[in-house]
Amino acid sequence: MRKFYILLKKEVKELLTIQIILPLIITAVLFVFIGNVVGKQQEKTTGPVKINLIDQDKSNLSENVINLFNKNNIEVSVSSASVDNALENAKTENKTALLVIPKGFENYILAGQSKQIDVYTIIKNFSVFGGQNYANLLADIAKVNGILSNSLLSQKNPGIDPTALKNPLTPNEFIVVGSKQANVSPSAVMAFVSQQTMYIPIILFIVIVLSAQMIATAIANEKENKTLETLLTTPVSRNAIVVAKMAAASLIALLASVIYIFSFRSYINGLTGNISVSSDISAVIEKLGLSLSPQDYVLLGLSLFAGILIALSIALILGAFAEDVKSVAGLISPLMILVMIPYFFTLFLDLSALSPILRIIVYAIPFSHVFMTAPNLFLNDYPPVIYGIIYQLVWFAVLVGIASKIFSTDKIMTMKLNFKKKSLFSK
Repeated sequence: MRKFYILLKKEVKELLTIQIILPLIITAVLFVFIGNVVGKQQEKTTGPVKINLIDQDKSNLSENVINLFNKNNIEVSVSSASVDNALENAKTENKTALLVIPKGFENYILAGQSKQIDVYTIIKNFSVFGGQNYANLLADIAKVNGILSNSLLSQKNPGIDPTALKNPLTPNEFIVVGSKQANVSPSAVMAFVSQQTMYIPIILFIVIVLSAQMIATAIANEKENKTLETLLTTPVSRNAIVVAKMAAASLIALLASVIYIFSFRSYINGLTGNISVSSDISAVIEKLGLSLSPQDYVLLGLSLFAGILIALSIALILGAFAEDVKSVAGLISPLMILVMIPYFFTLFLDLSALSPILRIIVYAIPFSHVFMTAPNLFLNDYPPVIYGIIYQLVWFAVLVGIASKIFSTDKIMTMKLNFKKKSLFSK
């Protein structure tokens, strides 16, 4: 046991280099930093939309519209300048847009006809948040339009609810999860669950890529520097060497997972504006059982860790074929494909709706079960989670057996895959 501990310590020291630690810390810090910056920018876009407005109608109705704008998150600065001058002023004052209420606006509306108002939106950049103020402006105009419409309908039809006239058919929405149901919009619940689970597949993908490259590079480096020969001649069993390499890489991968989970959660919170769950939605989530218990987190952790172990065992086998460090990237590309296929399929598709053959192929890939664990736990569908973990552990046992077989022979010194380089212009 002491020899194994020494070997494990040696492997951890070799893997835990500045080349591994520095990118890990930098990435985590970047996630937190970007999350904070984006979160602050998100807060700015939730404030009042500032616009300039020219009232060419100067009627009671146009004045009423301006008052409604000011009461509904639009900060209006009324201008008496020409359209060109007002537009230049809006650019200088960093306003979102210029609105022009045309002459005859009140007459058209009171006559039961619609009348367009000119909206000059000032585009400063084409980023996601660059268009956020425009989206907010349109949403606020739609809200004012609804208020004005209700007011006009009430005047024309006193005693009748204008909402009933505009929406004679209104859905009373229920969501059904298993045997439980709640009277709430499914979109709100799905948004909550999506926010809670979206970062898990991304973290797993990053950690698998990092850990696979780490262990494959370590083996390739040992072969290139001839230190693997010395290691294999020590009085330690080959199986212990394989287990030590797997254990060391697993510990570092686990550490990376924890760091990335906390840092990436900060990043996601920044993107979503740190939106807190309302008390109504919170009560519905609890009623539907869409919250993870401590046992659920244990199952989720086991599934994630099993997926990482499989990736490490595949990388260990592929690393044995590496002739030098340069060849590692090409050798682990099959592993990246195995991770990317279920990642994108589970992200965008309902696997149960796939054709039987395609569904079998996706389920056969062990990483698919990792990506499906969190959604299944939210649905309290435990059998697929448990069977998925068992399936992954079987894969892990088989792959470790293959790796032990490879390391038990001296062929590990000479194993390599040669890809002959051919010139594009060779005949």
